[in-house]
Amino acid sequence: MRKIHIAIDVDGSPSGYISWHNHFQNKSKIRTLKPYKKNERYGVQRMEMLAIYFAISDNLKIFKTKLKKRGKRKIIVIRSDSKSTIEQLNKRSKVKDEIIKRVYNSIIRIIEKISCTLVFDYLRRTNNRAGKILEIIRKENRYGYHFPHVKNTTD
Repeated sequence: MRKIHIAIDVDGSPSGYISWHNHFQNKSKIRTLKPYKKNERYGVQRMEMLAIYFAISDNLKIFKTKLKKRGKRKIIVIRSDSKSTIEQLNKRSKVKDEIIKRVYNSIIRIIEKISCTLVFDYLRRTNNRAGKILEIIRKENRYGYHFPHVKNTTD
């Protein structure tokens, strides 16, 4: 039995950018959200959880078409460099913040609609493709120059 393996790297930044990279399609996306206040409790975790939510929901159509193939084991791997977010999604630690709980519950509802194995995996920050994309955007904003190889597809 062959596997369909879709890996997505996710990163959320307190500066208001979230990014993900779908390795299956070799496509990246960046969205801009209203950033949380500096030093706000759970601010970074909220951005990470939102990034995972948007990565799953934006790739849902791809998941459904690729996962329709019969006789194949279907695995989707969502990777993030936020250990606490991954532990919450794997139900190893409790979600304490109300906003994060709402996003978490939305993720669970989406997962229930997809018939596959969804794996949430910790990824070292140095290997996170989505994090590298956000780093380029941060440099672009700081120094005022543009990187043409990174497509900013904000909605």
